Amino acid sequence: MVTRKDIAREVGVSVSVVSRALNNSGYVDAGKRKKIIEKAEELGYVPNPKAMSLMQNRTRQILFYSKNLKNAYNTELYEGMCRAAEEQGYIVAICASLNFCNIREIMADGLILSDAIVASRYLKNEGKNYFLPAVVATYDDPVSFPRSVPVIGCDLWEGMNMLLEYLVLHGHHRIAYVSPYDIGEGGPRFLAWKSFMISVAGDRIMDYYFGRTDESGECDSCRSESSEEGENGRDAWMEDDFFGEGMHAADAFLKRKTDATAVICFNDEMAYGFCKRLRQLGCRIPQDISVVGIDGSYVSRYVEQPLTTLSTDPYVHGRKCVELLLNMINGGEIRYRTKLPARIIEGETVS
Repeated sequence: MVTRKDIAREVGVSVSVVSRALNNSGYVDAGKRKKIIEKAEELGYVPNPKAMSLMQNRTRQILFYSKNLKNAYNTELYEGMCRAAEEQGYIVAICASLNFCNIREIMADGLILSDAIVASRYLKNEGKNYFLPAVVATYDDPVSFPRSVPVIGCDLWEGMNMLLEYLVLHGHHRIAYVSPYDIGEGGPRFLAWKSFMISVAGDRIMDYYFGRTDESGECDSCRSESSEEGENGRDAWMEDDFFGEGMHAADAFLKRKTDATAVICFNDEMAYGFCKRLRQLGCRIPQDISVVGIDGSYVSRYVEQPLTTLSTDPYVHGRKCVELLLNMINGGEIRYRTKLPARIIEGETVS
């Protein structure tokens, strides 16, 4: 392997001069710089990435921790990260194991954590005394952190109200809500829906709420307290099956025989599962029931009946996470709270 010492010997200069010329850092006579670069090319010099990282104190790499790579939102989020990182000479490595035990041994300049529950667990444990720059991609989750960390997410309170207003304008007032959580969710999606439906259903509001259940029919909050759960009662390390939960919710929806004319699903993946099961059971969408989701991922382009959804633009979400993280790494001003706008994408699932 050709080293900088070999180049220095061939050109007749010191190793430090070769380093400055190849790194384009510090003064080097123009003639010498030209000779050094030509000799490096002639000898086939290839920089050692580990050595470069040690000298520059930069790896040009950031890590994205995501526990659910099957979710189209996370895939599109990652795509946005990669494009933004590439523009600044970085790459984004992805880790789906959520194993933070060896975090100090990984060569990275910063972290992006996929949601607030994962971030809270990291900051309370491995990240407690390890101040690697980190950014959290949030969805307005009701989770507190042990120390300040920048978060970027969509304004889902405003977005949910936008979606409710859209359904009302289409003649829907009795609107059900399908969630992967139990009634203790407490997030902006649920609270905005509850604020609207309390004036419609009063004491009967929970007739229109369809939360997560296990095979025994018990809600999430009834599960064993021994599992590692986040503040909203959800296991932080468990891989989500939103599609399957959407199908189970459809069974519960029909069994309850609610008079709801429209359903808002927690995300697009749940909505696709919900719609599939309804169709299997003979329901027509949107003739019998209107269904909307929240995400706006690319999957809607490939389905036979495009979903009406509140788009939180995952591609832009991912770009913003990387831009903020690299700004932190480069010593820029830290903005701890960034909210992105949402918009409605009309499909074919609302009558």
